[in-house]
Amino acid sequence: MKLSSIVVLLLFVLFPISSAMDKYDEMTTTTNDEANDMFMSWLVKHGKIYDTVEEKGKRFQIFKDNLEYIEQHNSGGHSYKLGLNKFADLSLEEYRLLYTMPKKINSKRKLNNVKSDRYFVRSGDVLPDSIDWRTKGAIGAVKDQGRCGCCWAFSSVGAVEAINQIVTSDLITLSEQELVDCDTSYSQGCNGGYTNDAFEFIVRNGGIDSDIDYPYIGMDGICNNNKKSKKRGSIDGYEHVPMNNESALQIAVVNQPVSVSIDSNSRDFQLYASGIYNGSCGIELDHAVVLGGYGTEDGKEYWIVRNSWGVEWGEQGYIRMERNIKDEEGQCGIAMHALYPIKNGYSIKNGLNLPKEATVFVPFLFLFLLEVSLSFI
Repeated sequence: MKLSSIVVLLLFVLFPISSAMDKYDEMTTTTNDEANDMFMSWLVKHGKIYDTVEEKGKRFQIFKDNLEYIEQHNSGGHSYKLGLNKFADLSLEEYRLLYTMPKKINSKRKLNNVKSDRYFVRSGDVLPDSIDWRTKGAIGAVKDQGRCGCCWAFSSVGAVEAINQIVTSDLITLSEQELVDCDTSYSQGCNGGYTNDAFEFIVRNGGIDSDIDYPYIGMDGICNNNKKSKKRGSIDGYEHVPMNNESALQIAVVNQPVSVSIDSNSRDFQLYASGIYNGSCGIELDHAVVLGGYGTEDGKEYWIVRNSWGVEWGEQGYIRMERNIKDEEGQCGIAMHALYPIKNGYSIKNGLNLPKEATVFVPFLFLFLLEVSLSFI
């Protein structure tokens, strides 16, 4: 092939990425040719290749329909934007089938007698206006579960990674694949599971291996007992945040990242791009994520939620969900099924993070400082 032909081909492939996709932000209506240019740019960006011309045509029609939906939403003055993310060539039904759990999460299921009074709201609790555990080094990089319905493993592992970092100051990313392969109590690998069963497995097993040693493959596998015996992270138990109580959930998140379940079964959630999400959603919990903080923007309160769909979804893999809404279950049921792991050497005191040793030492420190202060009077 001549050099000039190669240059023309590169321009044809690369030009839409810098023009058609940029044009999208300012358009309210899109012609078929413009939609096709955007589709071609999207294919390159996401590395999509279809097996047949017919399949490509089908995907274009779905893409175009999603594009029209996105444009209509984004012109409506909402607090969040939709966009042409990695799911833009999927129908809502396909998205549900591929990326939400087939097994719905039962928030009222008995949780093995775990106590849930640690984070009750108490008189005198003073909480910070915001907290983001990413800035404290307790939350690792966004991961991608692919088309394996094991969000329950990613959610629970994320919370375990966090509490281990808080106690040891060492963030070790742990193995979701070990849970998929080896936790067969009630969970069913890529066919769905429960975060509490994942915590139960880690406690019973005495810990869990790293994801470097036991890497994620995105499908069900056979339990590797040699790797299962390696303990790179551990917990001593887990508890349930008081159900349907966003104030208790806030107290929990002040102290540590929390594993929560939500209803992600909506087109808006599928195509979410940025902003504070307050879209329509139910409380049929079908997806588990990590709650890593909270804050306020322009007077609107939000939760910081890490998803497991890679960085090509949402705000670099995160979604901010509206906080303290009128429904007690919270936005998309976020307050219905929230759990956190417990690790010895860590306890709470009036919303402050204090290791157990510090809770004993604090009174003596206070008396010492008081005596020093009085000596200068």
